[in-house]
Amino acid sequence: MSATASASIESSVKDHISLILAGKALEGLEKYYAEDAVMQENDQPPRVGKATNRAFEQDFFSKVTTVRTFANDGYVVSGNRAFVVWRVDIDHAEWGTINTTQVAVQEWKDGRIVREKFVYW
Repeated sequence: MSATASASIESSVKDHISLILAGKALEGLEKYYAEDAVMQENDQPPRVGKATNRAFEQDFFSKVTTVRTFANDGYVVSGNRAFVVWRVDIDHAEWGTINTTQVAVQEWKDGRIVREKFVYW
């Protein structure tokens, strides 16, 4: 992968992080995810397609009742992959308190995220 392609991915990752931190995660999804994007939480079954992932994200964010911390602790771009670290401490109407650090491992292709796996415990 060329240095130019990696720089382009890095620029997109930075913008995507900014959108999420500004409360515009769904706008980021529309802008940066491929139509056939696959998202997965740890070892849960993957969610396939932008529409499926949009519905999941809308439902998730609509049920967040308290945000104590939602912060980005950095990222690394290596080739066509990005590793984005999030620190989260929230209350969710269905899932209760979520207090974790997670890494979003993203695979990028043609300026879009085609696969993302969230790893946390």
